[in-house]
Amino acid sequence: MLFRLFSFGVILLLIQSVASAAWAGAVLDRVLARGKVVCGVDQTPGFGGFDNRGVPVGLEVDLCRAIAAAVLNNPQAIQVQRVTTKYKFHALAEGELDVAFGMTTWTFDRDTSMMSTFPVIAFHDGQGFMKWSDLADPWASSSTICVQSGTTSASALQEYLIRRQSPAKVLALSSSEEKFNAFAERRCGVVTGDNTELAAQKSRRAIMEGAWTLLDTIISREPLGPAVINSDPEWFAIVRWSVLVPIIAEARGLGRENVDTMVATDAEMRRLKGEEPGFGASLRLDPGWARRIIAAIGNYGEIFARNLGPLGIRRGQNALWSDGGLLYAPPLR
Repeated sequence: MLFRLFSFGVILLLIQSVASAAWAGAVLDRVLARGKVVCGVDQTPGFGGFDNRGVPVGLEVDLCRAIAAAVLNNPQAIQVQRVTTKYKFHALAEGELDVAFGMTTWTFDRDTSMMSTFPVIAFHDGQGFMKWSDLADPWASSSTICVQSGTTSASALQEYLIRRQSPAKVLALSSSEEKFNAFAERRCGVVTGDNTELAAQKSRRAIMEGAWTLLDTIISREPLGPAVINSDPEWFAIVRWSVLVPIIAEARGLGRENVDTMVATDAEMRRLKGEEPGFGASLRLDPGWARRIIAAIGNYGEIFARNLGPLGIRRGQNALWSDGGLLYAPPLR
């Protein structure tokens, strides 16, 4: 009996190993054949969307470009699609997306039960609230709070209202845009979501100075990052290190302007500058992949300043660990 159980266990492990081997590398092969990296975003100002010329812009778009620079030697070889939170994990599983951004919070369920996984945290946030400034009590029975359905914000809101014993009503909308449109039209007096999302919308959409007020209340941890399919360890690693390189570059003082001129003094710097033969071969990348990322989009500080600085958003938790923030990257060696 024990022998049969042992044999069955060995066979199961072999099957799993074969299945993993069959999947490994599938996404990179698909990307190379297509000639583009397909990334999902959700139109949050400063993170992912399109400018008035139809050009994709935002912090998450730049990170999509980082991946394209690494694997395709072309940061412009991207296809940006707008997706809702409810649909993005299905799109990953079906191969319609290579990477799902869209202010996506890393949670246990999303990381273990939706055929997806999270390689890295790209932005640290927390769920907050914004109200019309003339609304006296945002938690009263006469108050309505807008939230996007199918998100971590929706479930956290329900839990918070129960804890607070608030009789406020909830209006759930299917997209971030609908949520903020309803708030702007005063169909709700309060809107909730990631605090940075609220600040960005306040900067972009407020109808007059002082009309909207951000509350100090933060009710959750929201580690945001790219999600990928959970069956391809090679692609997982490519996405992880493509996001980590700009963080490491900032810590080492490398950016767009000096990546080609600063002298490398150690192995990590040589790797960042594309000067170490064979670096990246374990991921089917050529040695210059990290340098291309920095040359194309800059270091994390440059990416942040370009996309979120104009919205008045400060680094805060998203500063380097050496500056009191939470950004801490493993060594590139």
